[in-house]
Amino acid sequence: MNPDSASRPAFDASAVLALLQGEPGADKLRDLQADAVVNAVNAAEVLAKLVSRGMPLAEAQAAYDALHLETTAFEPALAVISARYVFKGVSLGDRCFLAAAHWHGSGWTSDHDLGTLFGSGAPTLNFFK
Repeated sequence: MNPDSASRPAFDASAVLALLQGEPGADKLRDLQADAVVNAVNAAEVLAKLVSRGMPLAEAQAAYDALHLETTAFEPALAVISARYVFKGVSLGDRCFLAAAHWHGSGWTSDHDLGTLFGSGAPTLNFFK
């Protein structure tokens, strides 16, 4: 965890999409939304998913912005942390999320596999579904 900051929940792309689409478990995320962060890589995943489903980019950006989530930069320190997860066949987006969860103290996702791949080496993960 970043020694210079308080613990904050990091949301992955699945968490943001759940909020946008009112999916099951989104109520758990809404309770954390004011303090949550999303790293820029995962924000890009959200926008790409919305656009690939046919939403115009400006509309996708407006929908994301309406959530008022703090989007954080993907800093060089996070790049180093993300490399810890490269050998497990984890996607770049998930590695970036895991690094953010490690950095900010915890993470929220729907991907239960992420919690089982790393055992005690994983950051603190919570599952909204």
